[in-house]
Order: sequence, then structure tokens, then C-alpha cells
Amino acid sequence: MTGAVVGTNRSEGRDGTDSVRVRAALVTDRDGIAAIGAEAFRGLRPIERGRAWVEACWRAAPRMRYWVAESPAGLLGYILWVEKGGFREEAVLELEQVAVAEKARSRGVGAKLVTRSLGEFEEALRERGARLKLVEVTTGSEQGAVDFYRRTLGAEVVATLPNVFRGDEHILIARR
Repeated sequence: MTGAVVGTNRSEGRDGTDSVRVRAALVTDRDGIAAIGAEAFRGLRPIERGRAWVEACWRAAPRMRYWVAESPAGLLGYILWVEKGGFREEAVLELEQVAVAEKARSRGVGAKLVTRSLGEFEEALRERGARLKLVEVTTGSEQGAVDFYRRTLGAEVVATLPNVFRGDEHILIARR
């Protein structure tokens, strides 16, 4: 279940994201994450399926970690990062999911989620004596997400898997 449902507006600040805060998710955020996930991804519907998915991922911490974007009005989106291949000195992260609530799309929230959460993850890696080697993302070819990942991560398509979820899936890599 990979991919993104994000907006495409690149101008932070002017687009209303000044009041958006990105932080590590709390246990109390799980229902909000599931609701945004169910809104964004068919595979997380009905909401009970989404809740079960979020709970399973939550229990996989610290290998899997959620961050959320919030405003004074509540949760606007989430991102799920996965550390792959063990806790190595050169870490490989997968951006498993990023989703922004429909009401908050096209305002730069997705870009803020990616860049700020990745920065915090990289800091946690440094604290344990590791560094980020690369970021992997898999996303559907029919989505506008490829350009988003190129812009926010500097990622490039390295492979295409035919007929995966709703069609072909692109694998993108951003080397650090």
C-alpha cells in the first residue's frame, strides 16, 4: 500500500502552511491517521481495515514510524516511514505512505510532511551513529506523485512494476 495523495503547490508560507506543524505521531493520532488513510487509499477502506493497518504499522515501531501534520483545526495528513534491512550504519528508508486530508490538499502540506519528517528521521539516525544512504518510494503511475517525489526528495524512477494495485507502480530512489 504505497503512494501519495498530496497537493502540488510548492510555495510554503504563501499557501497557508505557516500554521502547519509536523511532529512525530502520538498514540492518540491513530484514529485520525486511519480516517485520512481511508479517505485517500481504497485499500484502507472500510475504516475498520484502515484502523487495523495503522495499528499493525504502529506496533512495528521503531522500524515503522508515523509523523503527522496538524493545524489548530486538527490533523491534516500523515507520513509513514519504514527503515529497511535492519538498523545499519547506512540506513535505507522507504516512504511507505503519505496522505493529506482532502480539505488540506494543494497547500504544501505533503511537501512539509516529507521534508520535515525526513529531517527528523535523519537526526535520529545521526544520534545513533548512522546516516541515510537512500530513500525508496513506490507509487502508482497514474498519480501525479512522481513529480512530487522528484521535487521534494530528488528521487528518480528506477523501475516499473506492471499491474500491481490499480495499475503499474513506479519505484523511485533518492540517493543521499
